[in-house]
Amino acid sequence: MIVMQVVPRDGNVDVYRLLRSKVLHEATTWHWGNKAKTRLRHVNSKGYIDVRGADGVLVAHIHPNSPRDVFYLSEKFLGRLVAWFEEHLAAINVQFVPDVKRRKRRKRR
Repeated sequence: MIVMQVVPRDGNVDVYRLLRSKVLHEATTWHWGNKAKTRLRHVNSKGYIDVRGADGVLVAHIHPNSPRDVFYLSEKFLGRLVAWFEEHLAAINVQFVPDVKRRKRRKRR
């Protein structure tokens, strides 16, 4: 899994709020996957990006449906961040986090 941290240039800017507003009002290829506006989906990909805000910093966890979509979602999301918010951003950090394997629930008989 890839985790991206988007750091604003100014402490008064909340990148998460900027992204929510932009996707809600202007984006054509991105849409929110849930009512809480924390799951971002791209039109051409079946995966999603889990987006959270933390003191003005945007934290995005990329969850592709297939392993080949990791690059696609990462590239599209990173490109949109730079195109939309270049003047507001100081850094975009990319971290490669190993996937956590969830234990399957045992079926009750």
